[in-house]
Amino acid sequence: MDLKQTDLKVFKSLLLLMLLCGIFYQPAQASADELPPKNVLVLHSYHKGFAWTDEQGAGIEQTLKSAPGQPLIYSEYMDWKRYPDQENLDHFYQTIKLKYQSVHIDAIMTTDDAALSFAIKYRGEILDNAPIIFSGINELGVESLGEPGNITGVIEKISPARTIQMALEINPEIKNVYILYDNTESGLSTGQMVMEQISALEPTLQLHALNRLSKQEIIDQVSALSSDSIVLMTTYYSDSTGRTVEFDQFSSELGERSSVPVYHIYDFGLNHGAFGGSLISGLIQGQTAAGLAVRILEGEQADQIPVVNNSSVRSVFDYNELQRFGVSVKKLPEGSEVINKPFSFYDTYKGLVLSIIAAFAVLVSFILILLFYVQLVKKIRSNLEKSNERFALATYGSDAVIWDLDMSNMVYYFSDSWYELLGYERDEVNEAHGGWRDLIHPEDVEEESRQRTNHLEGRTSYYYCEFRLRGKSGEYKWFQTRGKVLRNAEGRFVRFAGSMVDVTDRKGYESKLQMSYQELESTYEELTALQDELLEQYNKVVENQSLLQTSEEKYRQLAYNDVLSGLPNRLSLAEALELFIKENAGGHAALFFLDIDNFKYINDTLGHTFGDELLVKVGERLLQLGDERSRHFRFGGDEFVILFQDNRGFSEVIAYAESLVQGFKEPFELHASIVHISTSIGIAQYPENGVNAEELLKNADIAMYKAKEAGKGTYVIYGRDMQQHFDERMVIESHLRSAITNQELALHYQPLVDTASGEIWGFEALIRWNSPALGFVSPLSFIKIAEDCRLIVPIGEWVLRTACRFIKELNSQSQGRYHISVNISVIQLMLEDFTDMVLGILQETGLAPQYLELEITESIFMESFEAISSKLEALKKKGIGIALDDFGTGYSSLSYLKQLPITTLKIDKSFIDSIDTPNNMSLARSIVTIGHDMGLGVTAEGVETPEQLAFLERTRCDKIQGYFISRPIPQKDVADWVKERRVG
Repeated sequence: MDLKQTDLKVFKSLLLLMLLCGIFYQPAQASADELPPKNVLVLHSYHKGFAWTDEQGAGIEQTLKSAPGQPLIYSEYMDWKRYPDQENLDHFYQTIKLKYQSVHIDAIMTTDDAALSFAIKYRGEILDNAPIIFSGINELGVESLGEPGNITGVIEKISPARTIQMALEINPEIKNVYILYDNTESGLSTGQMVMEQISALEPTLQLHALNRLSKQEIIDQVSALSSDSIVLMTTYYSDSTGRTVEFDQFSSELGERSSVPVYHIYDFGLNHGAFGGSLISGLIQGQTAAGLAVRILEGEQADQIPVVNNSSVRSVFDYNELQRFGVSVKKLPEGSEVINKPFSFYDTYKGLVLSIIAAFAVLVSFILILLFYVQLVKKIRSNLEKSNERFALATYGSDAVIWDLDMSNMVYYFSDSWYELLGYERDEVNEAHGGWRDLIHPEDVEEESRQRTNHLEGRTSYYYCEFRLRGKSGEYKWFQTRGKVLRNAEGRFVRFAGSMVDVTDRKGYESKLQMSYQELESTYEELTALQDELLEQYNKVVENQSLLQTSEEKYRQLAYNDVLSGLPNRLSLAEALELFIKENAGGHAALFFLDIDNFKYINDTLGHTFGDELLVKVGERLLQLGDERSRHFRFGGDEFVILFQDNRGFSEVIAYAESLVQGFKEPFELHASIVHISTSIGIAQYPENGVNAEELLKNADIAMYKAKEAGKGTYVIYGRDMQQHFDERMVIESHLRSAITNQELALHYQPLVDTASGEIWGFEALIRWNSPALGFVSPLSFIKIAEDCRLIVPIGEWVLRTACRFIKELNSQSQGRYHISVNISVIQLMLEDFTDMVLGILQETGLAPQYLELEITESIFMESFEAISSKLEALKKKGIGIALDDFGTGYSSLSYLKQLPITTLKIDKSFIDSIDTPNNMSLARSIVTIGHDMGLGVTAEGVETPEQLAFLERTRCDKIQGYFISRPIPQKDVADWVKERRVG
């Protein structure tokens, strides 16, 4: 109810109070009905606070509470709009089953489709097979019910045609209609229905769908529309980016910013920017449906009560919006309702005014007081709206959690940010009744309780505390919490509220800063000690020269040795090499350049402290493996250098390299952990591979990179051809860094065909690079380089987004259900946000998860099973396919294969190429059988001949791909290829 209606009611009440001498009240006779009240269960599809749901619920409760023998009303909310998944449905089922196992349900009322489907499915099992009265269901939804029996209700008939007719009566110049709906399932359905009805009514109108725009883009567009346009708004819950939109706030902002009228199809848009239209009323629907429920409770059969159609529409316009766009009330279609029209006391009560004006002149004074009151209320309301707006903007902009405790019932409330930060669903940890305090870190419980008690007992002006909360993943996050308690006039607690801010990053910085400070303090103390020692040495230099030499030796030790490992450092290595070359012009030596494989992953997963301890252990291991001819240096990071002097030939260098590789196969013990690592070793010989320190180091480094390319955990001796290979690698990497920005990458698509039906199942996305400088570069050349320099992360994300967008558009254009298969690198899989990235791209492109398949090579699983399998398992549960590529070329056992979260085996091309030999034919057949026995699909790659196809059909291989079907097709030619294949 708006403020003007409130003012009018207040005025009427006061006026009648002055006119009447007394008010007589005779209490009604209490009902003597001895029968217990009937039980009505109201199931809402969406959440409390959603305007449409609240209006239906209000209409239901108003009617039921005024019915004879007032029934007991139980209301439950499925929250299907925000959580439309099986997990939510299972949780809701268990909740209803538990709560109402001892309550006999006499009637079930449902609002919208999800609740109706739930009631039909489970009423016989858990709800006493009670009759169902539905509302909020359109005609298509009612037709799809079939004949469930014992059901009636109210059809929600969406009819934008009448609204468009009314708009054309008001403004015949309208040529464009901008239709606003979201990308939820119900939003897309409603938008399609609205556009079809308008097109059938007025084919000359230009219809523009706004569902692919973000909230800000929509506002920017409608603010610049010409006068021959209108906006038609349906329900709207989230914009194209997936961000949740509060309907009331967005509708108000849209109406305020729009340059043309904004028509609606639901009346909860009124007083929130709606210009008007033929509007569906949730309140009327709820009242009508509740009226049917009352008839059933009084003894009528649901099947004998006809479904009510088109009973909840009202033609209504907002007077304020009419004034804003200069539309006279007289131009409105006949029978239209106008809200917010200024109240005219004289026109409404003309006879009453004329009859009592002489006797009640005092009313003039009263009216003046009332007008003053109205202005005061308006001012208060305006200030309150501004305050609420500031509060909402501040809350959203600050990214803080807002919490509130109602001290009367000790029920907590947390804003959505709390659940986003910790990963819980609402009520998952009973947070509303204090369960959130069980998430506090045991070390922080006492301090939090003490700070809370101090504030509640008045010893502090506000509540402030920093503590850790355990998220759903098991990790703890630091929160800075502030709050203040509100007391009533008697000093009793009323409300306790405040905010929480995630300060985990700040705490991490503080910890690092503290460590740095401690190190700096330690260094300062050492320097102070050294300074004091130098001063003392300086004072005694004449008396004791040996002390001065000792001090100089300490400085040299600091300058030429690594602080962490104690080994000589890079500076010491440079001098040692120069000295050796100078003194051994005719001698022989070898320079070993060692790099620990995957050390970055160790640092990222176990922490830098763990990594530092491992580096110390590596230095100790190198010393154990060396002899008097080897000198060891820490070059920096996870790199070590060994100068192997006075060797007696190539065989001795090889033997020493073998001993290093074998030595690193022994695990490292760090506290309670056992760590297995390997090292890649590059070797440059003196004088064959360099006659100065710089040249030897460069060539040993090149050889080390060659060792990494060879598979890591091995050694490579430098050869002259490596320099050319290294230079080519650097050139490719340099150009590859700008490939995405310069739009040099493209995708080709190789079809996959279902063997049984011969139909196209989908396509595998294959990347191609056409560099302006290098020409066409083979993926075999640049993919490995991209992985080594981590460019594979943005490239892989680009490939996934492009492929998903392509297959979504192809399915829309061809009415097909084609799938897309995308290869994934281990570098991508090791990223913490890999799962979120995949799901985010699916949401962004609108592609359903079941149409995406990720291809993973067998070797990736073997390298990082634990870190990868959990991510792929989560994606598999969403419906995404996981294919094991190149199966049969790796070394995984069948028992290990069972643990992999995969859906498809892909037979490597090498088996298909040699399928004419008995052994390979038997092996290929066995792979298909193994896959089917494990419940997996099997795909054969590299099919090039009719004989290979015939064999695979006999073995019942599920899908095939290869040149026999088609070579990889450029993206622009795929649609034509599909059409030609259909015609053929």
